[in-house]
Amino acid sequence: MRIVGILSAVMLVASPAAARDYVPPYQPKSGVLSEGYKHSPQDDGTLRIVTEYRSNDPYVAVNVGLYRAAELAREAGKPYVQILGGYGQSSWGVASGFVFARPSDNPAAPADCKAKRCYTADVAKVFEELGGADGQQPGVPRPTIDAQGRTVLQSGFGIGAIAWADRPRKR
Repeated sequence: MRIVGILSAVMLVASPAAARDYVPPYQPKSGVLSEGYKHSPQDDGTLRIVTEYRSNDPYVAVNVGLYRAAELAREAGKPYVQILGGYGQSSWGVASGFVFARPSDNPAAPADCKAKRCYTADVAKVFEELGGADGQQPGVPRPTIDAQGRTVLQSGFGIGAIAWADRPRKR
């Protein structure tokens, strides 16, 4: 019984550290239990990007979705990507992310938010912020050091933002 207690305590202490060091495989999702991303065009011309990873941290999935949105914008020859909405969630050790995006030539804020707030991001800035410490780890936040010497990671929606918009309220 004592061994079970010790192992449980070690797992609780190691779990947050392991979550911080997790590098998601950047790959297309190929099966029901696989990790990765997939995207599909929607009727309104936006892209729906879905990500899924074995992690308790929903930002892992959101960050990969944002990176993939920027990558799709670059492939379309656009310098900006409009992030129109999305969210991340985690349950039973699986993190899922959903991002709605549209490549853009224009740095202006999007006019058609799907969420409460949306924004336009600079593709190069998204790659810089979500390329890992060496720029070669897609979907991993780049660490920076703050004034107190602590490691700080930007994560989630807002990365690369240059113009924000609010969804108009219905009256």
